[in-house]
Amino acid sequence: MSAAPHIKPIDLAITVDDLLIWDGTPLPAGYSRETIVASMIKTFQSNGLSGIYGFPHTSPLDQDRGLISIIDHWCDSGHHIANHTHCHACLNWVSARFYCDDIKRAEDHIGQLIQKAPKRFFRYAMDMSGEAERKRGEVEDFLQANGYENAPITMWFGDFAWLAPYYRAVESNDEAALAMLRKSFLEAALFQLRSHAKAARLMFGRDLPYIWLIHATPIAADMLDDLIVAFKNEGVRFVTLENAMQDPIHRAMPRVSPKFRNHLQRYALMQSVEMEEVPRAMFASILNAAPMPGVESMEIYDTVLRKMCQRASGTYKWDWS
Repeated sequence: MSAAPHIKPIDLAITVDDLLIWDGTPLPAGYSRETIVASMIKTFQSNGLSGIYGFPHTSPLDQDRGLISIIDHWCDSGHHIANHTHCHACLNWVSARFYCDDIKRAEDHIGQLIQKAPKRFFRYAMDMSGEAERKRGEVEDFLQANGYENAPITMWFGDFAWLAPYYRAVESNDEAALAMLRKSFLEAALFQLRSHAKAARLMFGRDLPYIWLIHATPIAADMLDDLIVAFKNEGVRFVTLENAMQDPIHRAMPRVSPKFRNHLQRYALMQSVEMEEVPRAMFASILNAAPMPGVESMEIYDTVLRKMCQRASGTYKWDWS
C-alpha cells in the first residue's frame, strides 16, 4: 500500500454506526451486541473521548425490546444517538415515501434519546442517498421539515469486511489468522485515512474536519484502542461531529450515484478523481482468512443485505464494484 503519510494534523470526528449490529451477523463466542458496545464505551473513556454520535438502526428492537439498554448505556456514558432508519434499507431499494416512514419508525423507538442530543442528526443507511436526485430531494425535504441534518461519511475503510473472517478465526482459534486480520484492520484504516485526505486536498485544496465511520463489531471492539493511538500518531485531532458538520462540504450534496460510495467518494466521482484503494489482493486475503465450511464471507454479507431489503419489502440490487 502506497498512500503517503500526512504532512500536517487533521481533524476527525468519530461516529459509530449500527450499535445493534445487523441481524444475521455471526458473533463469536464471548461477543454480543452488549459486550461490543460496552467495550467501545470503555475504550472511548480511557482515551478521554466523549460526545460521540452512534447511529443505530432500530429493527432489532422489534424482536428484543431489551436491547434498548445498549443504547441507554451509550447515552448514559456521555455519548449521543442519531437516526439511521429502522430497517437499514438502502434508498435504492425502496420508495422515498417508505424511506421517510422508516425514519419515523426509528424515531418511534429512540426519539426521546435523539431529542436529548445537541443536534438532530440523521445518516442514510450505507451512506447511500439514492440513485435519483428527485427521490433524494423528497427525503431531504422530509429531513428538513423534521429538524434533521444529514451527517454523511467522509472517511471509512470498509471495516465490515472483517466481520465473517474474524468470526471464523476466533471460533477456530486460528492465531495466525487473528494476527493477520488485526494487523490488516489497522493498516487498512491508516491507508484510507491517508487516501481520503489526499483526495480531499486534491478536490478542495484543503483538509476537511473528516467524519469517520466505524461499526460496532467484534474486531472493532478489540482494535479500537489501537486505532485511536495510531490515528493520534498520524496527527489526528479528534473533534465533535457538531464541529465537523460546520464545514460546507458536509452540508452540500454531491451528485447521487447508485454505487456503494460515501459522501467524499461521490464528490470524487463527480470530479473524476481517482482515490487510492486498499489493494484487491489484500481484501481477498482478508475475506478468505480462516476458512470454515458454511461461513463464506460474501455469502454472509449478501444474506445480511437481503434481510434488510426483505424487511423493507424492497427490490434488492447490489453491486460491490
